[in-house]
Amino acid sequence: MPIQFQCPHCQHAMQLPDTAAGKQGKCPKCSNAVTVPAVRAAAPLNPHDEEFWSEVGEKKESVSDEPEEPKHVKTSDAQLLKKMLGKAEAAKVVKRIGMPWERPREGSMFERYWDTAIGVMNNPTETFAEMRVTGGMGSPLRFLLLGAMLGALIAAVYVAAIIAIVGASGSGAMTEAAAEGGADAATASTAVTIGMIIVMVIAFFGTFLGSPIVAIIHVYLQAAGLQIALPIVGVKQSVFEKNFRVTAFTNGSIFLCNIVPVLGSAFMLFMWFNGMIKGLESVYELSNNKAASAVLLLFVPLVLPIVAVVGFFALTMLGYI
Repeated sequence: MPIQFQCPHCQHAMQLPDTAAGKQGKCPKCSNAVTVPAVRAAAPLNPHDEEFWSEVGEKKESVSDEPEEPKHVKTSDAQLLKKMLGKAEAAKVVKRIGMPWERPREGSMFERYWDTAIGVMNNPTETFAEMRVTGGMGSPLRFLLLGAMLGALIAAVYVAAIIAIVGASGSGAMTEAAAEGGADAATASTAVTIGMIIVMVIAFFGTFLGSPIVAIIHVYLQAAGLQIALPIVGVKQSVFEKNFRVTAFTNGSIFLCNIVPVLGSAFMLFMWFNGMIKGLESVYELSNNKAASAVLLLFVPLVLPIVAVVGFFALTMLGYI
């Protein structure tokens, strides 16, 4: 039968087996030296004094039908790291609340477009980290259309202005040439002006209406190309919707570069490369080199015909063909 007694210093109740009689140990509560009495003393049961039993070198005997409390198990470094990575992964999922464009309560359509486009061009890593990877292609397609129309409007104004400047500088010479041919000068001037206006209108609407159509086709082709390029660089499962979202938000943003005359196209190409690479890094968790390689592979269908034509002419000049 177990020996039940109290610590003479702090009155802490303890219970030990008969074999511990006469042995010494430390009280688990006050740490004072205690000698186990040979005679069982009246005291409440307390079967959880592990420290005292370890001091006297005996194994605790179970005397209670109540389930023991679970012992604390030390968490290994690997388990802690896994837990931390799990929390980080969960944070990534929570962080994907959508770009400003996908949060309609945060402003008007143009405000959300502006915030998203500037974010893609200036802070692509943070902006694409917020992009939703699911939800359909309707939202990014509308973003692309708005960006393409704004960019096309800017480009159309520039085209019309260039035609007007060139036409105004050459209208005098055209009028004189018409007059020398026997036509009335006033009639010739009117005809030249009307012709110039027609050309301006055609150029304006052709640019304004044609650019969005070309942009949509271009983005679909880019997304399809990534379906082939990404597995080549090591992505096990390329998802068309993810590819379309990256390409649509990137292309829809860079159309604002049209506002810069002459150099706008160069800025647009640079921003396109940067946005596409950062977008693929975020969506597929790729390294910078792999994402850049996937983007460069999109140019293979364009480069191969050029290489073929140049090679054909080179072989012809060398006499092999």
